Amino acid sequence: MNKKKNLLFISKLIYILEIIISVTVILAIIVSFPDLFKYIIKITNSEPSVSINVFQEFLKHSLMLVIGMEFIMMLIAYSDKNIIYLITFVIARKLLLKSDTMMDLLIGSIAIAILFFVKNFIMKKKIDVDINAGIFSAATSVESINQQFNYNIDSLGFQSIGGLVYYLLKQAGSEIQGGELISDQNYIYQIEKESNGTIELITIQPK
Repeated sequence: MNKKKNLLFISKLIYILEIIISVTVILAIIVSFPDLFKYIIKITNSEPSVSINVFQEFLKHSLMLVIGMEFIMMLIAYSDKNIIYLITFVIARKLLLKSDTMMDLLIGSIAIAILFFVKNFIMKKKIDVDINAGIFSAATSVESINQQFNYNIDSLGFQSIGGLVYYLLKQAGSEIQGGELISDQNYIYQIEKESNGTIELITIQPK
């Protein structure tokens, strides 16, 4: 087997494992979901001194389910935003349930502020266009590209164009490298810039 076939095999194996992990987490969430109602009933029937502890366990359980769902979205979408959301929920859970000192609260608040700054400024969508094709930041949403350029790109469930192109490359067994081409039924995507295996800029050309 040549290198490309090996990469294709590994890529498909990783994809299958990710699906198995996602399905397993979904099943665990479904099984755990009814416990939320058990907590509510227990809170209702408990004395105030006891119900506050039960409510804390309720929050802990709820946030773990949300973290599980965001983890699945991260596996599916390969979006930087999903990673930010996941980290935010993990920090929020820590702040709500395990912050015993003011220093814990301060560090957690600073961490969330940094994530907010990254999401709204560093990851802000930037779109540049040349005469023949659009050059997009990998973080640009497929929806915004379709709206602004009257494209009809099938997102396949991915939020960002980088996530979609990464998925198409993985399905084809291709490597992430500058100049790499991949296509779907209607569009040709080319990696204009990448850094350490991370797609940064993508050119989109209608067929």
